[in-house]
Amino acid sequence: MELSNPTQVIEGSWELEYLVKSGQYPDMQAALRSALRALFQLHPQTRQKMVISAYDHGDISLGRAASLLGLSQEEFKDLLRESGYTIPLGPQHIAELQDDVYNA
Repeated sequence: MELSNPTQVIEGSWELEYLVKSGQYPDMQAALRSALRALFQLHPQTRQKMVISAYDHGDISLGRAASLLGLSQEEFKDLLRESGYTIPLGPQHIAELQDDVYNA
């Protein structure tokens, strides 16, 4: 599912709104970041699946995906194999190569 305007969904949440109004967070984005951190701490596999999906869709490079999960590129490749993914040989685009160099 792709959201055309994700902020509409966030702004419609009274819980986020009142976390800010009650002074617990400076803004909705801070509250949402905190909620995501808590979700990922309780369910690390959720973050792992999200990162693998972003990599699989080509939105992030292998190097960036590994970095987001705190893994080396080889460890991330192992994780992909364990999850049933085929590993392409080498970067597929210049931007991916640059990202891999940056995250190495």
